[in-house]
Amino acid sequence: MGEWKALYDAAIEFRNLAPWQWMYDDALFAIEDPDTGQIGYCSVMGALGEFHGLAVFPGEAGWRSLHRLMQDNEPSSAAEEERVYGQFALIASFESSRDVTEQDRAVMKQLGLRFRGEIAWPVFRSHRPGYLPWYLTRDEAKLLTVALSQATVVASRIRQQSDLLEPPQPNQILTRRRVKDGTSFEWIDVWTETPQYTLSASEIPPIRVDEVILKRIRRQETRRGEWEVDIFYAPFAVEEGERPMFPRMLMCVDHASGIVLQVHAAAHETYAQESVDKLLETMLAGGCPATFLFQRPEVGTLLRPIAEGLGIELRQEDWLPALEEAREALEQGLGGKG
Repeated sequence: MGEWKALYDAAIEFRNLAPWQWMYDDALFAIEDPDTGQIGYCSVMGALGEFHGLAVFPGEAGWRSLHRLMQDNEPSSAAEEERVYGQFALIASFESSRDVTEQDRAVMKQLGLRFRGEIAWPVFRSHRPGYLPWYLTRDEAKLLTVALSQATVVASRIRQQSDLLEPPQPNQILTRRRVKDGTSFEWIDVWTETPQYTLSASEIPPIRVDEVILKRIRRQETRRGEWEVDIFYAPFAVEEGERPMFPRMLMCVDHASGIVLQVHAAAHETYAQESVDKLLETMLAGGCPATFLFQRPEVGTLLRPIAEGLGIELRQEDWLPALEEAREALEQGLGGKG
């Protein structure tokens, strides 16, 4: 239980400092994992009084997740979905007793810990895109312990030096690094380069477009109408392995009529190929559109090989009205079954 005691001790010290009283969530800094060298990007939460804690976004994938969250200023279903389903982070939050699970309480009991009041109970969760927030692994607990300890140090210094996080050069971030000093270790400040955010090809699984099916679709005489296409997290979880998962769901709707042409749920590892195959199947059975309408860049990336192969126009839109209506109906239907 040594790792968990260190984690709770670090969390209690951070909570008692209450750095959200003088830090906003866009005051970012980083820690370097002493074991792996991976950078974790840190954000103190709670300045708005709604949710108190520390979020650590590990590595380049974490930075992309943090970047998307901070860029989503305008309300939209895609932005809200990213906040709910798409985070890649380790989060220590401080909750009331009603938000603590039996598994959390069992660990606290073993450590002899008791808490009372609002914003008092430390809760630790691992957030991964498309999965329910889950309990930490041992390695995740060690990383979050380091982050909480160093966040306490950084926040205490910011209280005295408000410009501590201002970088000497653009695209740099204050990073805490552990170094050896003789026979002991100490933590020092270094400025590291932040990853440059782009839609990474590695975020989109590789796909293959069946040329035989493309040839059969090309024989169709007309290209008619506009299809709205989106891929989003399904509004239900599937028990698959230890950690429940939200499948990825393809939806294709006729723009003019609002008729749903295709709905298909798939696992994270296979959703891209299955989505392409289902769209080709839909066109083979019911005709080919003149235009694909999409909202998310990653959906456009998946549609591009089909569009280029069949001479279909690709057009990005700010809103997909027919698809949004169909999606709302789907979610209400699923809710009604519950």
